[in-house]
Amino acid sequence: MLAETEAAPSFHISEWLLPSRTMRRRAWPPLVGLGYIAAIWMLGGLRPDHVMIGLLGCLDLYNEKSRALLRDFFPCILTGVVYDSMRYFYWQGIAGHVHVEGPYNFDKALFGFGGKTLNEQFAIHHWAWADLAAGFGYLTFAAEFLLIAFFLFVRGRHETVQQMAWCFFLVNLLGFITYFVFPVAPPWYVAQYGLGPARMDVHPDPGAAHRFDVLLGTHLFDQMYGRGVDVYGAYPSLHVAYPLMAVLFSFGERSLRWFRAPAIAFLGLLAFAAVYLQHHYVTDELLGWSFTLIVFFAIRQWSASRASAAQPGASGSVEASASRSAAS
Repeated sequence: MLAETEAAPSFHISEWLLPSRTMRRRAWPPLVGLGYIAAIWMLGGLRPDHVMIGLLGCLDLYNEKSRALLRDFFPCILTGVVYDSMRYFYWQGIAGHVHVEGPYNFDKALFGFGGKTLNEQFAIHHWAWADLAAGFGYLTFAAEFLLIAFFLFVRGRHETVQQMAWCFFLVNLLGFITYFVFPVAPPWYVAQYGLGPARMDVHPDPGAAHRFDVLLGTHLFDQMYGRGVDVYGAYPSLHVAYPLMAVLFSFGERSLRWFRAPAIAFLGLLAFAAVYLQHHYVTDELLGWSFTLIVFFAIRQWSASRASAAQPGASGSVEASASRSAAS
């Protein structure tokens, strides 16, 4: 368990809204942000969201709270930068080794029934209430994790927030690497194009999430997937990785006891939605959860090792015992 007895810090709105008069300013964080904007402009495809990301470097200049916010959530920002950068080399990186039939048959053998995958069964049997619930989960799958991290940030739990942010980055990085090492066609692709050789002229598609937009008269998923790059990124499912991270960290924080049951329920919703909306096989989800568990426990072990090294007396080590004996 993470720290159980910490007291919630006092909250002063002025610490958040007013610029600091005493903090020493640094030039390099905003310069890095501006450099990112310039790099995207030269590479082509500069959008308003790129400018916004680059300007986040200016948070380092305002006050102590904004500097801490940038520091703690920097791995999450870096995740977005890495993902967006893939559009410059994605298709070259996956050409010639996209897997279509193998993952489909593997999932059908393990989890299919009636001669069909679970995705195909949901393509036949679907319901408006499920379209709305699954669509809502898919729209908020990352927001849940980030909002909980921000809640802990406000409470001053900076070490935990940094663990969450680096867990987020590393799980995503493993996912991005897998996209190139073992690119896999998602169920919606198989439904539209079959099990033949992978096509290289396909754009990201919302799959069955399109039914959510039809029900509400919106274009949310069409717009969201219009910016995607990982058409053949079924392995692993990062949609189910984020809510599992939220569950794991909620059980490590006493202040998140109230969130544990909702977090588990949301994880179940995303596990259903990823298959129901034709975006992932069940095997994709298992791989995403495996990556999450590996990274989570590795980060926890690394943090515990750092804490023991910083305070050897608290670790019960032989060296610490010897030091205490010598001191007495």
